Amino acid sequence: MLVAELIRRKRDGGELSAAELEQLITGITDGTVTDAQVGALAMAILWRGMSAAERVALTGAMTRSGEVLQWPGIDRPVLDKHSTGGVGDKVSLLLAPIDAAW
Repeated sequence: MLVAELIRRKRDGGELSAAELEQLITGITDGTVTDAQVGALAMAILWRGMSAAERVALTGAMTRSGEVLQWPGIDRPVLDKHSTGGVGDKVSLLLAPIDAAW
């Protein structure tokens, strides 16, 4: 995988495949994709956006990049809400009772 080519394609308005996004996330997590390349890709995505398919593929690749917890015996969806670390999180206050109502 040539990261520079993927960055160039996204910069020019192209779409990245699920396999390419999976490889990018793997490279980011194992350190073979540099911080500068991540920054360039982020700028290209900011300028050009991502298709729905790209967003789904990126989210899936990010999910699979770490340990995925399993809860056998729970027959309903399990929710995990991450904080961005910013001040003023307004989501958690509403999310907990909504989730509890399931």
